Amino acid sequence: DAMSKSGFVFDRFYAGAPVCSPTRASVMTGRSPIRTKVTNHGRYMRPHEQTIAETLSAAGYVTGIFGKVHLGSGQPDSSCNPSGMGFEEWVIGLNFFDNDPYLSRNGKIEHRKGKGSVLLIDDTIAFLKKHKDGNKPMFAVVWFPSPHNPHREVPDGPSLYDDQKHAGYYREITLLDQQVGRLRKELRRQGIADNTIFFYCSDNGGLVPETSGGRAMKGSIYEGGLRVPAILEWPKRKISGRTAIPVSTSDLYPTLMAMAG
Repeated sequence: DAMSKSGFVFDRFYAGAPVCSPTRASVMTGRSPIRTKVTNHGRYMRPHEQTIAETLSAAGYVTGIFGKVHLGSGQPDSSCNPSGMGFEEWVIGLNFFDNDPYLSRNGKIEHRKGKGSVLLIDDTIAFLKKHKDGNKPMFAVVWFPSPHNPHREVPDGPSLYDDQKHAGYYREITLLDQQVGRLRKELRRQGIADNTIFFYCSDNGGLVPETSGGRAMKGSIYEGGLRVPAILEWPKRKISGRTAIPVSTSDLYPTLMAMAG
């Protein structure tokens, strides 16, 4: 709600696919997922794709990715790991992860303690603090593991949704909301929010048809499987308002390139 109030809302924003990995490939490449060989979840993206991180890295950016990638390998010597996608620093899970996850930090496996969605924001904040006073602009990708089965991450505060059928799902959405808010506040605390392009969206529709935002749900090519929330903030340019023009995750790469000059 805070992002929507100060930023720009896309009322008809569409994921590149109704499941996660293909959508992630469309974000990385600006291309249709099938062209990148990611036709379903868990498929590796072709290593010779030109990614947004590779383009920004060549333009002088420091690049990092944190969280669930589900597009390739976490091994240090693989051409399909985040280094092969143009990221200098990465702490990732190959698929979804929950509490106390095993994550790969630039190819070295770590057993971390805590909530996965909190840990990835810890890593993102550390990346921003490390580089904010350097001579390179920063590009960070933050991909949450939640909400995803088994829905065991819980938000801070009192227990919520105890009498509801999809309580675990809703709790993880609340946790995600808290962590997006935490990252947003950290950008302001570090004094870098004004000229940071901060974009939020989902990788596929919701898991519950009643709240998916359209007909059906994740896994369906109806609106419930593809239409997702999307908000953009860029305080320096005072971009605000909303649009009903259809936009998709494949539009992110060329649009961000144009915005970054």
